[in-house]
Amino acid sequence: MIARTARTAATAATILAMMATLSFAHAPSQRSEASDSPSPTPAAAPSIASYSPSPTPGAAPSVAIDAGWAPAPDSPAYDPNAKVAAPPAAEATGAAAKGTLDRRKLELTAGQIAFEQTRDASYLDPWNWNITAYKSRHELVVYYKGRMYRTYSAVFGRSMEGGTKLWEGDRRTPEGVYTIMGKHPSRRWKWFLSLNYPNLVDRQRYAALHNEEEIPVEDDGHEAGEGGHIGIHGTDLPVLNAGKINWTTGCISVDNQDIEELSRILPVGTVIIIKP
Repeated sequence: MIARTARTAATAATILAMMATLSFAHAPSQRSEASDSPSPTPAAAPSIASYSPSPTPGAAPSVAIDAGWAPAPDSPAYDPNAKVAAPPAAEATGAAAKGTLDRRKLELTAGQIAFEQTRDASYLDPWNWNITAYKSRHELVVYYKGRMYRTYSAVFGRSMEGGTKLWEGDRRTPEGVYTIMGKHPSRRWKWFLSLNYPNLVDRQRYAALHNEEEIPVEDDGHEAGEGGHIGIHGTDLPVLNAGKINWTTGCISVDNQDIEELSRILPVGTVIIIKP
């Protein structure tokens, strides 16, 4: 009985061993499966040249430095010898402005430049100004400190006869050397710069004509006087001024914008020479 049980156990063991062998022969090998599938490539370390850090969440963006920025004098970055370049736009603007100023300087007369460069009260001194009026040329030329300041268009007395003023009502503009005695605003003329006509020469001339009985007699039986109230003023007939047509009764008339300037720059006491 015991012998039969032992034989049965040995047979069973042999069968199990054969089955295990067959099972091992047909099972796929883990080694071959691993070798058939591609093995993962280790991640390459990033190179320094291609390194780009990702932005830190919540970090403030960097602020660009102004082209014209310079460190404060008391800061470690301050260099007293460093030249700070102005921004291109500022340089262009500065160049354009300089060009405009240069062109304007070329357009200014020597007298206007001298006037602009005056930094004291010398422009108030009448001896630094003088005027020459040319009746035949319809010009009033102003000089400042011996330099030509500006030429103004002007018209004169409407007399058809030439020469200086002789008496009141002859409609001539006087000729000679005169002085601006006052500046008065005028509703009609804008400004009226009064002259010291008649001066001593005019009075002597009038006296000589009186002695020769050449002074005309008025309707009331009296001789015409020496005249007066001669000056430089604006115009209420700008068309005649523009056409250089003499229309006054003896005064000098300029454009209204010109009389505004003359009244502003010319001091009382300025000398004017009136020529034919």
